[in-house]
Formats: sequence, structure tokens, C-alpha cells
Amino acid sequence: NSLRTSEKDSAVQALRVGLGLFFVAAFVSYSHPGKDSTSIRMTISVKQVKQQLRKVVRTSLRKLSPEVLAKGSTDVAKRLFETKAYRESRALCVFISMPKGEIQTNLILERAFKDGKRCFVPRCTSKTEMVMLEAKSMEDISTFPLSHWKIPEPKMDEGRASAIDCKEIDLIVVPGVAFDNKNRRLGQGAGYYDRYFSKMKEARDKVGVQMPTLIGIGLSCQLVNEVPVDEYDFVLDKIVSDA
Repeated sequence: NSLRTSEKDSAVQALRVGLGLFFVAAFVSYSHPGKDSTSIRMTISVKQVKQQLRKVVRTSLRKLSPEVLAKGSTDVAKRLFETKAYRESRALCVFISMPKGEIQTNLILERAFKDGKRCFVPRCTSKTEMVMLEAKSMEDISTFPLSHWKIPEPKMDEGRASAIDCKEIDLIVVPGVAFDNKNRRLGQGAGYYDRYFSKMKEARDKVGVQMPTLIGIGLSCQLVNEVPVDEYDFVLDKIVSDA
């Protein structure tokens, strides 16, 4: 408990420093009129806050022992299974975890397959874009080649169904570096998920289908007082943690 308290205090301090940079930058920008200058300087300062917060939370995650990470991941999975969004879902998107330094989702995937739900997992197609393709089972996932981040990813040329085209999907389990109590999320920094959400929303708006429920999952050391966001960041519907 003392370790978690210390980690939270460090994250809060980092956020305060970052927000201080943000407001100083905003003040300086407005002191020198010019719309473009203001926009650029404020954007840079938000990026600085995000970078600092990522650094602090990632450090906290790396300090967790395998046992603590496993227990926290199990507790989060159990709480996710209790949500109405999971119970009523027919198909869902779930990320496959990095080997270390991230909440583990293997229990979520195993349970979803057992419950007869269709599962879609990420496949990165560039440095900023991804798709979600259907996985049939844990055995199927075990055959996926590993990405640059050592994450199993389905191949693009196997005729797998895409989540964008599947109207049954009513839940997306979302990773993140940090979350706050207003359901704001700090990602890894490449923008994969926010771009994907934008594409899915556009596709669903065209056919009159509402967006899936977006649930972020994380450990207690990933919860902070406030996550800095900009106009491109999607706010989630719910956060599930072990806190």
C-alpha cells in the first residue's frame, strides 16, 4: 500500500508540474497575439504534460512484481466480467498485452471465448494506424506472429473479419498508460486508438449504429487526478481498475 501511495504521489506531482508548464505556455502565447502561435504553443505544452505523465506511470508499472501484476490483472478481469457492458456484449475488441509493464488480458480473452463471444484483436498497419481482426480462440492467437513490441498480431491476408464491418461489436476493452475519474485516457502516444475510434464512429454513423461501449482497464498505479487531453482524444465510457 505504501508503494502504491508513493507511486500515486509521484504521478500527481508530475501532473502538477506538467500543468504548470501548460498554463505558463498559454500565458506567454496570449501575451503575444497571433492565433497560430497560441495554438502551436498550447499544443506543445499539452504534449509535454502527457510525456511527463507517461514517464512517471511507466516507471510505476515497471516496479510492480510479476505477482502483483498478475493479481491486479485478475482482479480487474473479475470486475470487468461483472459489468453490464460485458455481460450483454455479443462481440468485443480486446487488446493483447505486451509481455511486461502492462495489465494482462489473457484471462479476459479466455473468458470471452468461453462465453461464446466473438473477439477482435489489434493489428498495427503503420506507425499510427491499426485494424481489429477476429480471433477464433486462444489456440488461434498462439499462432500469431509477434510484432515489434512482442505482441501476437493476426496476419492481414487470412480473410479475417474486421471489427469496423461487424455491427455486433458492442464493447471495446481499451488499454492506456493512465486514466482519471472523468474517464479520460492517456495512451502510449502514437494515437492508434483515438484514430480507430474516429474511423469506427464515422462508419457507424453512416449506417445508424451507435458506438460500442468503451471501457478502459488499468491498475491502481495508473489512476491519476487528471489526464490532460486535446480535441482528438476520446473520453471513455467507464474505467475498471483494481483500486
